[in-house]
Amino acid sequence: MMRQATAIDEKVYGATAGPTAAKAPRFGKGRAISCRIDQETVLVLGSGGPRGQAVSVKADGATSSQDDAFVTNWALSAPSPSATHGFAALLTLSQTDVPISMIDVDDGRTRERFIVAPKQISIDEVATLVAQTAAAETAAVIGRLADQLMAQPSNRSRISAGLSLIRAQQPSDGFIELVGETHDGVIVIMGWSRAFVPGRFQAYLLAGAVTVADCFVASFARPDIQEGELGFIAVLETGGRVRADTLKGIIYNAGGGWHLTPAHSRLQVSAALDTPDHIRSVLLDARATPEAMLRLRSAANGFTGKDTVSSLPFPVRMDVDRVFETDDGDMLISGWMLDPEHHVTAVKLRRPSTEARLDDMWTRLDRIDVSQSFADQPAFRASLDSDDQAHGFVAHARLPGGKLDAAPFLELTLREGRRAFLPLMPKRMPARTAALQQLSLFDAANWALPAIVDHQIVPLLSNAACAAPRMEAIADVGVFDEKSGVPIIVGSTVGMPEVGPLLALFALDPQTRCAPLVIAVSKSAFQRDLARLRQLVRFYGLSVRIVCAAGALDRFDLLSVGAEEVSSETIITMSGSLVPAAKGWYGALTAAGSDHFGSVISPMLAYDDHSVKWAGSWLSEGGDQMLLDRYAGYPLMAIAALQLTRVDVASLECCIMPRAVLKDVMRDCGVYLGSKQKAREIGLRINKAGIASWLLPSIQMLGCDEPLSGEQNGKLAVLAERIDAEILKSRWRNGRESHQLFDRISA
Repeated sequence: MMRQATAIDEKVYGATAGPTAAKAPRFGKGRAISCRIDQETVLVLGSGGPRGQAVSVKADGATSSQDDAFVTNWALSAPSPSATHGFAALLTLSQTDVPISMIDVDDGRTRERFIVAPKQISIDEVATLVAQTAAAETAAVIGRLADQLMAQPSNRSRISAGLSLIRAQQPSDGFIELVGETHDGVIVIMGWSRAFVPGRFQAYLLAGAVTVADCFVASFARPDIQEGELGFIAVLETGGRVRADTLKGIIYNAGGGWHLTPAHSRLQVSAALDTPDHIRSVLLDARATPEAMLRLRSAANGFTGKDTVSSLPFPVRMDVDRVFETDDGDMLISGWMLDPEHHVTAVKLRRPSTEARLDDMWTRLDRIDVSQSFADQPAFRASLDSDDQAHGFVAHARLPGGKLDAAPFLELTLREGRRAFLPLMPKRMPARTAALQQLSLFDAANWALPAIVDHQIVPLLSNAACAAPRMEAIADVGVFDEKSGVPIIVGSTVGMPEVGPLLALFALDPQTRCAPLVIAVSKSAFQRDLARLRQLVRFYGLSVRIVCAAGALDRFDLLSVGAEEVSSETIITMSGSLVPAAKGWYGALTAAGSDHFGSVISPMLAYDDHSVKWAGSWLSEGGDQMLLDRYAGYPLMAIAALQLTRVDVASLECCIMPRAVLKDVMRDCGVYLGSKQKAREIGLRINKAGIASWLLPSIQMLGCDEPLSGEQNGKLAVLAERIDAEILKSRWRNGRESHQLFDRISA
């Protein structure tokens, strides 16, 4: 322990000065002084003759029981013929709003009446008065009063009064020279004292508000202090209610009396990573009860920021492959733990003041490479089981509260009573990116993959919050006049390859040639394609507003950002991957929107082979699916007779709708790997809000299935769709209210 000042220095240069000894009121013959402790309790002091043990006290004629009227006596340092002893009585009043004016004190031999002064004194003045009149008995008198006041731990006023008496006395019982807090949330103090008794007792911590804590103390010899004084080290279990750097001292009852050990003026505050080392530096020389030593050893075996798993004398090893921490504080961890003899009883993810049990929630998977790496090591060779290769793990966990800026770590608890630690360095990223990077590590044929998806990935994404996309830049090309018609909002995740052909089709249709167009693209596409888009728009003579959307994950995020850049009450949304099947669609869609104002109306979506891609979605009345696309895959001719039809859920890939509705349903939408299930959630939200949805089959848009981004191609494509379906169920199925199912027209 680094020592800031020796105990001898403190004695030579003087201890911290106590409170000024104000001139206290005096009591005389037949007169007493009172101090209000709380609403029901009053401390009365007076002088007279010596008192016996059985004392009856009456306040204004109301008798107080012996338990409520504690009396302590002391010989006055300056006695007089009429008063040789002082006394203090702690009275409980029946009339709390009436001050005491008179008390009768009767010890069975003599009875005296005292007039109580109307002006009350403070508890500090009580301490000064006792010190002035009790002389050598001051500590004993203060101790007896403090015992009685602090006998009711739930009464804050009495506790505060008792502590004030002890602090005012300022006993010289050493100093706290070092204080630290471990990652387990316990406070560790070190210093010197004459009063500390090794073992366990309760202490009152002076750190802002007074806090009661269990104190486990050990003593050890120090060459720099006088004989009769010992160094001490103590663990204070505060349950996280006290911070180490706020501790100003402790008050405790040890050795038959109350004592105060204040913090030194040059107190050293130890960092959490250094505190265990301070404990270890004196642990071999420390002496205490077995219980106290056990607590000290536990605190000494704390996290110091180092990997201690690799140095365990048992066949236990552990490492992590990837650690992701999302913007919401969730963590996704993958790695391996080799424990063939089952020494580990618990694995926890921890930060200061918070923890989460991992081995109760993680998913294990085969890691043959781990077994092969340790097969030649003597400590593992005999215990490895060739039939058990499930050494890997994936775990999603959230640490509630705690210090988010502190580095997390893994804690292994072994059946031998030891702990081992593994520091973590998480990579901060959005939950969606973390899930995709984690899934990219696994082979699609891995037997553990379904469990990883269900128990780790889906809970991570289901609880994740998605940051709202935002507009970062706008470029108007031509004269953008949104009053010339209902604005068409185009969202394209690809950019120029989609938007270029679409602009040509808009220019060839007389109805859309003059319509206001808003094209929302990602930041990368905006930077890459802006110049070429301007050339095309000017060539075609269109009215276009190009919007750069930052933080957009899919086409619906792009549509929501683009819609914010117009003021029209009604908008038409359109995915950049769609193209109109024929001219005239704009007029027909706006006419239907005018007839059913406030509704959401979608055209039919078709493939280029003249089959139905989407022709309305309906809520499922049972089964595993939430929505049914009943006409998907039908030939277009099979449903040619359909007219404007009420559906449960419209398609936002192309529709006419109120602009305010899009803003509302996109707020706090779920985090998905693709956009298909997100579209379903948006549709369900519109349905739940009671907004009518319609299918207009006479208008058709051609398109293909959603193109996969590079991170979702190949093995992740099918898996991403399954994950998104489970996310939708977990977010919606349990909380979905019953919905009105509308009459439908069958083909």
